[in-house]
Amino acid sequence: MSLLTGILVLVLICAASVALAAATGQDAAVFPLPIFAGAACLLLIGGYLGVLQGALWLCYLALLAGAVLLGLRAGVQRLRAAAASPGLLFFAAASLVVWLLFAVLQPMFVEWDEFTFWGMAAKMLKEKNMLYPADPVNLRAYSGLPGLGLVSCFVQGFAPDFGEWQCLAAYDMLLMACLAAASAMPRRRWPHTVAVLAGGVLLPFFFSVVPVGTASTVYANAMADVPLALLFGGVLGLWFAVGPGWQGVLFTALPLALLTLAKDMGFAYALIAVFVIFLDLLFGRAWKQLGRGRFFGGAVGRAVLLAVPVLAAFLSWNWYTAAHLETTGASVGSGGLSYGQVVLGGLAQLFGIGRTQKFADLMGLMADAFFTRDVCLVGPPVLAVAAITLVAAAAFLFAGRGAARRRVAAAWAGLAFCFAAFYLFHLILYCYNFSDVEAYALQDFDRYIGPYLQGWMLAMLCLLGRSAAERESSGARFARLGNLALLGASACVAVLFAWRGVPVSGFWTNSDSRYLLRQDVKNRAAAANQVLDWDDTVLVISQGDDATRWYYYNYELTAHVARGYGGFFNGEDASSRWDSDFMNLVESENWTLYDYKAVCTPPALVAYLQEKGCDYLLIDRADDYLERSFSPLFEGGLTADMPMTLYRFTPDAAVPFTPVAVAESEG
Repeated sequence: MSLLTGILVLVLICAASVALAAATGQDAAVFPLPIFAGAACLLLIGGYLGVLQGALWLCYLALLAGAVLLGLRAGVQRLRAAAASPGLLFFAAASLVVWLLFAVLQPMFVEWDEFTFWGMAAKMLKEKNMLYPADPVNLRAYSGLPGLGLVSCFVQGFAPDFGEWQCLAAYDMLLMACLAAASAMPRRRWPHTVAVLAGGVLLPFFFSVVPVGTASTVYANAMADVPLALLFGGVLGLWFAVGPGWQGVLFTALPLALLTLAKDMGFAYALIAVFVIFLDLLFGRAWKQLGRGRFFGGAVGRAVLLAVPVLAAFLSWNWYTAAHLETTGASVGSGGLSYGQVVLGGLAQLFGIGRTQKFADLMGLMADAFFTRDVCLVGPPVLAVAAITLVAAAAFLFAGRGAARRRVAAAWAGLAFCFAAFYLFHLILYCYNFSDVEAYALQDFDRYIGPYLQGWMLAMLCLLGRSAAERESSGARFARLGNLALLGASACVAVLFAWRGVPVSGFWTNSDSRYLLRQDVKNRAAAANQVLDWDDTVLVISQGDDATRWYYYNYELTAHVARGYGGFFNGEDASSRWDSDFMNLVESENWTLYDYKAVCTPPALVAYLQEKGCDYLLIDRADDYLERSFSPLFEGGLTADMPMTLYRFTPDAAVPFTPVAVAESEG
C-alpha cells in the first residue's frame, strides 16, 4: 500500500494541473507547485482548527473534483494539449522515478537536525494528526515552522503509517515541482525547458560543499536548506512564467505562503520574493500601455496582495504557537532580545554606535568569508555571485529590447540588493544569536548563505531560458547565440558537477552502512515500545554517547523522552547543573572519560527521575561505574556489557528499578 500512496497523490496532482492548464491557458508545469502549497496551507488551517485529518481528505476531494469538473469543461482536445507540457512531464516522470527508487532503497534519516526537529516534526504530524505545538510529547516545546512536514503529510495521506523514505520522496516531489515551474517556457520550447531543468536539477549539488569522497544527502535529506533554495527560485520562476496579471497573483500567492512556512528564514525569503515581483511589475511591462500613475498603483496593489499570504502564514503560526507554548514571543540569543531590537542594535553597531569588539571582529570575518569561505563548487560567495551575474548578463543580452531587458535587470538588481541586506542580517545574527565559539567560527556559513545564492541562480537561469526561447520564437537575430548561452550555462553546472561534485554515494545508491547505528537503535527501541505509550516519560542513559544515540531514541520511542542535565546534582540543590539533551553519568567532576558528563550519585538519579516525572529508565549502554555504584537500585543488578534494558521506575520501592523489556543487539 505504501508504494501506491505517493503514486495516487502524484496522479491527482498531475490531473489537476492538466485540468487547470486547459481551463486557464497556462502551461501545466506551473501548477504542481501551487497545488503543493495550497495543500500545505489547507492542512495548516485544518491543524489550527483541530481537524487536520479532515482537511487532508478535503484536499484530496478538491483535487479530484477540480480535475473532473475543469476537465469536462475544457474538453479532450484542450486537455491533450495541456498534458503535453514538457515541464509537467518532467515533474511526473522525475517524481515517479524517485518514489519507486526510494521504495526499493528505503533511505532513512541520519542527520542530527533531522532528529532534533525536521524528521521528528514530519513524523509527529502524520502519527498524531495534529500540529506539534499542541502535542504534549516530544515536540511540545518546539515552534519551528511546519511547511515541509505538511507537504510530507499531504503526500503520505493514504499511507497507514509514517515512512521516512516516503517523507524524503515527498520533499523531492516538491523540489521537482519548483524546477518544473521555473522551466515553463513561452510556446513550449522543449530544448530550452530541458536545458533549464538540467541545470536546475544539478544546482543542489553545485551548491554543496561536502568533502570529496563523502556521501551526499542531496535529495535524501529532510532538512529545509535545499527546499528553501528551490522554493525561492521556483516561486520567482513561477511568477516569470505566469506573468503580471491577476492569474500571476493568484497562482503565486500560496507558494509564497509555503516559502514562508518552510524555515525560520522563509519569512525573509518570501518578503524578498515579493519585493522582486514588485520590481518586475514596475519595470517588466511596457510603460506605454498604462499611465504611469495607474502603473505604479497597480504594482503596489498586486505586491500588497502577495504580501498578505506571507504575513498571514507567519503571524498565524506565531499566534498559534504562543497560544500552545508558554512563550510571549520570539526572542534571539540568551539576552532574550526581540528581532526588532536585534536588527536596530546591529544597524547601530554597523554605523559605529556602541560597537562591541565581537561585532567588529565578526565584521572582519564576514568580509573575509565573502572571498574565502566555500559555498559552492566554484568556491566563495564572490565567485558564486560572479557566476550568477554572467547568467543574468546573458539573459539581459538576449532578451528583447524594452520591457524584457528591464525585467532581467530589475530582477538581478533586486536580488543583489537583497543579498547584501541578507548578508548583513547574518552578520547581526552571528553577533546576537550565537555563542562566541560558534560565531567566531561562522558556524554553518554555507548553509545560511548558500540557499539564497542557489535560488538566485535558479531565477536567473529561468530568465535566461525565457530570453533564449522568446528570441527564437520571434525569429530575432542571434537566436542561436542565445540558445548556446543557455546550453553553456547548464553545461558549466554539469561539468563542474562531474569534475568536482560527484559524491561517492547519493540518493540513487543503497547506503546500508550509513544506517547501521540507526538500525541498531531502532531494533532496541522496538523492544521498549512494546511496553511504552505516548503518556509515559522515559529517561535514556547511554554511557559514552555523543548525543547521536540519544537523538535516535528520542525519535524512535513512543513516549516522551526526558531531558538530561550536565554538571553536578546532589539530589537537592540544582544550582550547579544545567539542562541538556543527554547525559553520561560520572562519579566526580574530574573524571575525563566522557566529554559531556553529569556528576551523579544513586540518590541523585532517583531524585532527578522523580523531579522529571519519569515512569521508566532506559539503559542503552552501561559501564563499570554504573555496574559498581548503581546495581543495588536495579532488580538483578547491572553489568558493564548488559543489553539494552527498559526499567519501570517505582521511587518508593526498596528496589526502584524493575526490568520490563530487554533487547539483544550489536552496537
